[in-house]
Amino acid sequence: MMSKLMLLALLTFSAQCLWARELVIVSDLDETLRMANVEKHFKAGLKLVKGVKPYPALVAIFNDIKKKNPDAKFYYLSNSYPFLYKGKKWIRENQLPEGVVFQRSLKDKSKEFKPRKLKEIAAANPNASYLFFGDNIEHDPKFYQEFLAESKIDAQVFIRDARLIFPIDSDVTYFQTEAQITDDLDVSLKVTRAINALDFSLLVPNFLLKNLEKRLIRECKTGAVNCTEAAENRIQEVIQEIRPGN
Repeated sequence: MMSKLMLLALLTFSAQCLWARELVIVSDLDETLRMANVEKHFKAGLKLVKGVKPYPALVAIFNDIKKKNPDAKFYYLSNSYPFLYKGKKWIRENQLPEGVVFQRSLKDKSKEFKPRKLKEIAAANPNASYLFFGDNIEHDPKFYQEFLAESKIDAQVFIRDARLIFPIDSDVTYFQTEAQITDDLDVSLKVTRAINALDFSLLVPNFLLKNLEKRLIRECKTGAVNCTEAAENRIQEVIQEIRPGN
């Protein structure tokens, strides 16, 4: 029969192993970390010429995570080709935590690039807990949900609602601004206050609001209302709903 001392030692060791579990952060780049306007491909191309700025609140959150978890690993995924921009250089220039950057090669025309890389990351870190970040302009929610259903790993998924449509999903945490997820991620009070104090255009860039307005006008099919006016009114409602402090 196991002695009480041995049982206590075993429980203590198990608790220490759980506490010391490796943390892995996996993030998309375009429209998750980069203000790229990927919904409008031509304008996204023009932004590459001028340089694409980061979403500063998510940069601050990532650095806060790294500060609290010095051994955390970061992986950055992008469907963009390296000839468009060098992901590792962009990460370094914008003071994000160093990590492994995966970008699609010119030979890879399939939609399996991200799912394949997710499997590779999980295989390299089988005992880790994960934080996944993406956006809903393209397929990130689908990729992450299908991957989690197959792998059964310990993970939380955070998706930037770059389309500003306020989706609801029990398996995914959608956010319109990073101010909405600081509690979920246990972000420090200092960083949380800094995020809340950011100019709204740094949390939700104007092009996302313009893209929403154009979609609303395009989808407006009733002659009973002025579609442009209705779209403008909805934009103001969205701003009031998601602006920090409201």
